[in-house]
Amino acid sequence: MSNIIFLHGWSMNGDVFIRQKGSFDRYHVDAPDLHGTRHGQISDLLLPFEEKPLLAGWSMGVPMILSELESIQPQISGLVFISGTPCFMAKDDFPQGMRLSIARKLYRDLQKNFDSAWRAFTELLTHAETIDDKTLSELKSLFVRIGNKIETKQALADLNWLYQSDYRAKLKGINVPLMIISGSQDRICFPEASRFMAENVPGSFVHIIEGAGHMPFFTRADEVNRLVRDFADGH
Repeated sequence: MSNIIFLHGWSMNGDVFIRQKGSFDRYHVDAPDLHGTRHGQISDLLLPFEEKPLLAGWSMGVPMILSELESIQPQISGLVFISGTPCFMAKDDFPQGMRLSIARKLYRDLQKNFDSAWRAFTELLTHAETIDDKTLSELKSLFVRIGNKIETKQALADLNWLYQSDYRAKLKGINVPLMIISGSQDRICFPEASRFMAENVPGSFVHIIEGAGHMPFFTRADEVNRLVRDFADGH
């Protein structure tokens, strides 16, 4: 049985992929907990696999993959980028990132009262998205469980790493099949950043899910799972 490995985003853990686990009949889904942004840990995670797995990164999982791209690529069959960006902060030549003023405010708020600011951050993950009551209830329960496990010092260090990350130059080095998925209402990693990646990786393609926010793999799980399944079957 082939493997699909999902990598979570900032301040989260592998539990966010509950709607992927058990949803791929022909594939085993693994969703490990990442330990900060330690360079080399993704390459280490891939070592035990005899058959090359498909690697899917969500949000901060995308720049983490790009940071280890050279060592990762020989170990995988393909890549899926979900709601990610190669450069988190907006720059003069990259307006697709988050504005500096917003990023600074989030960091200051987290320093003052992490629990309160983190709860406010989780609301941005599905901002302007219509979600059914069952999914919303499950998502809120998930955030409570995840929030209880966060180590504040590590989370702030990871966010600082994310703010400084810029892996746009790495995109041209991707030589495995790549599929990019984004929500049209994403206010964390904008869909324009997904389009930028698709434009800079020859042979890749992007799916913008209309109405979805930053967590389409949860709020639009059926659609995202189908896309990932078809991609895994076809490459």
